[in-house]
Amino acid sequence: MEEFLLSNETFSEVTEKIHGELVKTKATKKEVMMADLLLEETFMRITENGGVPQIKVLIRKRLGALILQLEYGGDEYNPLVELNEYSEDDEDYFRTVILKSYRSKMSYSHYSQKNIVTIHFHDVSNKQIYYTLFGMVGGLIVGLILRNLDLPDVTNFFDVTLAKSFRTMFLNALNMMIAPVIFFSVISGVTSITNAAEVGRIGGKLVGLYTITTLIASAISICLGYAVFSGEVPQIGTVESSAAVESQSISVVSMIVGLIPKNLISPIVNGEMLQIIFVAVIFGICINGLGAKVKILQDIIDAMNTFCLNMIRLIVKFIPIVAFLAMASLMINLGMDSVFLLGELIVAILFGCLVMAGIYALILTAVGKITPVPFLKKILGFIAIPLSTSSSNATMPFSLKFCTEKMGIAPKLPSFSIPIGATVNMDGGCIYLSLASIMLARMYGIELTQDILFTIFLTVVALSIGAPGVPGGAFVCLASIVMALGLPADATAVILGIDPICSMLRAALNATGDIAMTVTLACNENLIEKNVYLKN
Repeated sequence: MEEFLLSNETFSEVTEKIHGELVKTKATKKEVMMADLLLEETFMRITENGGVPQIKVLIRKRLGALILQLEYGGDEYNPLVELNEYSEDDEDYFRTVILKSYRSKMSYSHYSQKNIVTIHFHDVSNKQIYYTLFGMVGGLIVGLILRNLDLPDVTNFFDVTLAKSFRTMFLNALNMMIAPVIFFSVISGVTSITNAAEVGRIGGKLVGLYTITTLIASAISICLGYAVFSGEVPQIGTVESSAAVESQSISVVSMIVGLIPKNLISPIVNGEMLQIIFVAVIFGICINGLGAKVKILQDIIDAMNTFCLNMIRLIVKFIPIVAFLAMASLMINLGMDSVFLLGELIVAILFGCLVMAGIYALILTAVGKITPVPFLKKILGFIAIPLSTSSSNATMPFSLKFCTEKMGIAPKLPSFSIPIGATVNMDGGCIYLSLASIMLARMYGIELTQDILFTIFLTVVALSIGAPGVPGGAFVCLASIVMALGLPADATAVILGIDPICSMLRAALNATGDIAMTVTLACNENLIEKNVYLKN
């Protein structure tokens, strides 16, 4: 932690030193410039209006985020409060406008005769993961304490009144967005596929490669899930006998016949996700077939897709709180058995990801006719990015740069193969959805029959086309699968506590698959500089 004393006499010298230290951090040039500006304007306002001769400035790091902290003594004075009367002729007018523009980046507090102004000039994308991990650990501790205390009233209040109520509100908000998110995401995904196919031979091969890996990932995860969870698992409930019979009597014919809804409203109202996917696919094909005639409709679809994804991002901000309550509730009701089971799920997902990495290497060898060793070595250094962002979409710019600079691929190929892959190539999502849905089915006493496993397989493959490439996007799809199996909507709450970890693994495999198939296609089409690819 760096510390500086800033005054009018030493302003130029000290701010230059502060700037030098800021440049050494992970902050971008734009963030450093913002920090310099806000520091200067805040200092001027404190010294001129607050009458403070000297300010202590500290550079702090909190969970990867970077903060400038200004400390000064004396009476309480908040420089962020706007003046009641000022005009454009006042020098402080422009200072106020600047501070107001960045108000969300700044905060003020006063305690122990000390004024503190904080300037948040660099945030981190994985901050949510830290909070969620803290929530999980805190939930485990609180759950263990309550489980071992002989205070049934307190335990019941925490588990039923507090944890269950908050979890219900969170899941209701999430379930509210399931249908629109999947509907608009699938339309966008199908539109992207159709546009890729229209570019000719390369587009057709790309779609074929992504389809093959999706089918392989789904098949492997179904087999893995059956092997891991077919035995005894902790029971958290049972489905209604009628729902269980209905879900287990699903046949291929009835599923195909049931794909077509009687009207456009009932699938959304009744939560029939396969019907929603079917309608979305048809809509996407028709919209693309009409071309420029429906440009305004395409713009509306894109806008609604963006809106729905932003709604999901807003909802998942509450996951740390839900993770805390979910883990505490699991410990109260099931004890350490539930923790071990969730650990098995994480290990199974990790194992599935490693198997798929091996599949990518085989595809590179068989189709791309090139050694996969340089790819495997270089991808290890890249994995940290999707692990930290937990998002296929957020990783796209880094994937594009990696393909061109590290893999030596001509820019024109990854410029469309990576965005398409981020939309439709969700191998990590396939593994997660299959394993998680199988585990939840077993926790509710459903036997893993061939019909059940085939239903999960088809649904996972269909949902992977439109799974949102944002943190928690696959969790939205999981809710639709468990409802299709006849499980209660709140069954997914069991996974909430570990979903951020699963999201990291999903994003890492998704990004790896996108790059692997891009390299394969580049080799097949002679769009790669092999000397760059083979270079360490």
